[in-house]
Amino acid sequence: MGYGYTGKILHVDLSNRKTEIEEKDDSFYRSYLGGRGIGYHYVLKEVPSRIDPFSAQNLLIFAPGVMTGAPLAASCRFSVIGKSPLTGTMGESEAAGFFGPELKMAGFDAVLFRGRAETPVYLWVTKGKAEIKDASHFARLGAKEVEDAIRKEMGSDKIRVAQTGLAGMNRVIFANITNNLAHFNGRNGLGALMGSKNLRAIAALGTEKIHFFNLEFLRQTAKNYAKTFKDNPLGKALFDYGTTAFCEILSNAGGLPVDNFRRSGLEDPTPVSGDTYRKILQRKKKGCYACPIRCKGAISLDDPKYGVDSRYGGPEYETMAALGTNLNILDLKAIAKSNEICNRYCMDTISAGMTIAFAYECFEEGIITKADTGGIELRFGDADLVIQLLEMIARREGFGDLLAEGMAHLARKWGVVDKPYNLSVKGQELAMHDPRVKIGVGIGFAVATYGADHMNAPHDPAFVDEKSFSFQSVKSLGIHKAMHPTDITTEKVKNYVLLENLWKVMDALGLCVFGYAPRGVMPLDMMIQCVNAVTGWDTNLFELMKAGERGTLIARAFNSREGFTIKDDKLPKRLFNPKPDGPDAGRKIFEQEDFKKAIEMLYEMIGCDPKTGRPHRGKLLELGLGWVDELLHK
Repeated sequence: MGYGYTGKILHVDLSNRKTEIEEKDDSFYRSYLGGRGIGYHYVLKEVPSRIDPFSAQNLLIFAPGVMTGAPLAASCRFSVIGKSPLTGTMGESEAAGFFGPELKMAGFDAVLFRGRAETPVYLWVTKGKAEIKDASHFARLGAKEVEDAIRKEMGSDKIRVAQTGLAGMNRVIFANITNNLAHFNGRNGLGALMGSKNLRAIAALGTEKIHFFNLEFLRQTAKNYAKTFKDNPLGKALFDYGTTAFCEILSNAGGLPVDNFRRSGLEDPTPVSGDTYRKILQRKKKGCYACPIRCKGAISLDDPKYGVDSRYGGPEYETMAALGTNLNILDLKAIAKSNEICNRYCMDTISAGMTIAFAYECFEEGIITKADTGGIELRFGDADLVIQLLEMIARREGFGDLLAEGMAHLARKWGVVDKPYNLSVKGQELAMHDPRVKIGVGIGFAVATYGADHMNAPHDPAFVDEKSFSFQSVKSLGIHKAMHPTDITTEKVKNYVLLENLWKVMDALGLCVFGYAPRGVMPLDMMIQCVNAVTGWDTNLFELMKAGERGTLIARAFNSREGFTIKDDKLPKRLFNPKPDGPDAGRKIFEQEDFKKAIEMLYEMIGCDPKTGRPHRGKLLELGLGWVDELLHK
């Protein structure tokens, strides 16, 4: 056992109901760090080429980062990894909360599931041991009822539960995974993968302390930064409003999706502002393990129509847009109810909302009719209809059974793959940011190895002002020139590559971007000192960035093996239309040829063949990934 990690990986064979512990040495953790780094390693190495994501041969991996559980703010995240049912790519999604630290304190740095249980089960983990237990009696219940049942069964309300819900057990393609009912591994449909294995939940009870190399340094650093985290502008906004603070900001900037991305802001965003949210929904502050920012919110609505249970948290920015503004709904109580339904059944609010919006526009265009929807008239702006459809999706009832397959599947089924309202990339629906106000996000939507996602790299507006902390903090990466968010230049592409690798590092370490540079307040040099205080290493920015590159290249190697190429790194047609409104109204931000050249340039910078998507052999050898090259040439 080293510092910051247990050195133990738990392998669980659900088909044969067996568990086995693998021990790893320090060099493994220095190479991959944890989290997605560990997951990518095993998925590429052990998942056979071109299998169906629902095959029993697929892996499902839960992995905290090497920093997860440190006594520092924003250090609690874990990743879930596997071949994505939604995209067919290397799938990965992170979550915060309390489960990641609990799993590590229960004895393991990662849990790898393979096979498929004959009947629903859950995994019980504590004191470095694991047991597969029957879940048949609660497999179809809501997430709250399952968490309560496990805690009662195992005799402790301190147990932390990560679970998929009814949507996952029904293989809704965008089902997700929740822990503590309000924190989510939201994207890539990994809840559907979990459900396909008949695995309802993992329950962990940590009884062992995580060992840190220099605990006193970590405690003093946490004390020094606690007030700073809350007092800086971003931290204060998150503390007061959570991410809903971004609704008004993005609307005013012209980046808030409205009417299925046909508009990009509201004339008056007051109905969805942070102040309105706090007033109407009476948001209570909730947080994550050891974090003073407390950006999570919980709401309780005693409303005869839109009653909401506070244990399911409350809508955040992405949900406010996906189940609100993008569907032309501004009723916060209705949005909160839609959010609760998704959280109870474990469905990604982004993909759910976007798939509904896609169906609405197809209905408007006459692509589908009431004959296809079971007599339901689809229309934007109807909050009660959204609630009805979400229930139908989770249960796979009627038209909901079709919507449960996601936008990309429906686009193929209805023959509209090339239409502007197919707003998906590699099968995953766009997140709630119009990239026409921040081109780096557009690049990220296109090239992210797991489909369109807003968490692939920091967003452009953070690097406009050369005097800002965000900009100053990334100079050590080699970023020295501020740029307008809508520039598309060689420098912008280079910056994106560097920032993507940095965020791969953050994810693998288990750190939240709201706490650390460039988005948070702790500078990179201090973050590195904390990594060394946790692990006892003498690492530096160069070594960590190489670990980030490994993650990027392993995922790209996997995707190239699965048949993905540069042709899949593209944006939906609607985003090449002139900006509909906002500060740049009427301007065509993205030009097809310029964007195509930018993506080709990115491939050259990261060391991948533009035709095949395959990483160059020399680049793999440089990163110590000779085994990846051997796998690709078998």
